[in-house]
Amino acid sequence: DGRFTKGAAMALKSRILLYAASPLNNPSGDIEKWKAAAQAAYDVITLNQYSLDANYRTMFLEANSINSKEMIMVYRHGAVDYFERANYPVGTPGGNSGITPPQNLVDAYEYKGTPNPNNPYDNRDPRLGYSIVTNNSSWNGRTMEIFAGGKDDPKNTNASRTGYYLKKFLIDNLNLTQGEKRIHNWVMFRYGEILLNYAEAMNEAYGPDNDNDYGISARQAIDMIRSRTGVEMPPVIASSKNDMQDKIKHERRIELAFEGHRFWDLLRWKDAEVYMNAPLRGISITRSGNSFSYQDFIVEKR
Repeated sequence: DGRFTKGAAMALKSRILLYAASPLNNPSGDIEKWKAAAQAAYDVITLNQYSLDANYRTMFLEANSINSKEMIMVYRHGAVDYFERANYPVGTPGGNSGITPPQNLVDAYEYKGTPNPNNPYDNRDPRLGYSIVTNNSSWNGRTMEIFAGGKDDPKNTNASRTGYYLKKFLIDNLNLTQGEKRIHNWVMFRYGEILLNYAEAMNEAYGPDNDNDYGISARQAIDMIRSRTGVEMPPVIASSKNDMQDKIKHERRIELAFEGHRFWDLLRWKDAEVYMNAPLRGISITRSGNSFSYQDFIVEKR
């Protein structure tokens, strides 16, 4: 009904206190700030109103983004087609590329099984396939041709310069040539973020496995996200607080990709100098018969 809820206010409080406790804003490392951030996230959890959606791909789409039990607050856009028009691959009628993920991010998705030397996208964290369009994958009734001479070749007009296209938030099979429009909503707060906020604050305040009598440790919160139906990544391996800090940072990068968190996370962790000075990388693909060869390259120095 468009009104702010108690859950939305508490989710905002959780994010603000997490940022306040972070190294950029807490140079002395005051542990009490981390404890307050942990409590704020725990307060949202104990509302018992929210839960992780069983479908990472579809929870952002159409009515799901309003009705999902994971969503805490969304910004409503109404029925539009501009997001698909701006971001569908160029080989799809009406598509203009738009947001094109870099190899830097693709590399961050873990392998779930044995790497396939002939296909770097096989056996990866399923969130890769839900979020990013990769070569030779099927979407919208066709196979993606992000290779030299293909329909989505980076050399084509308006094509991706990185060899990847955005998939997260984009509705399947929208007929852009006929002007088809669908409901879109932009997620501002969701339960997945709250669990990540909780995990980070708990780890900093109490370590990876001390639940402070809350009943959920930092490790358990991260594993709840990783074990989501359809994602089902193995439990995180971290033996120390510092190890767990690295794993939580990784999980935020993957779970919240393209949701507007990464820039602010890098700033508050004081990691921006490392990541934002690194070259932007892409993939160059050539086809030989039914097989492909993949060559990493620098798209742009930053």
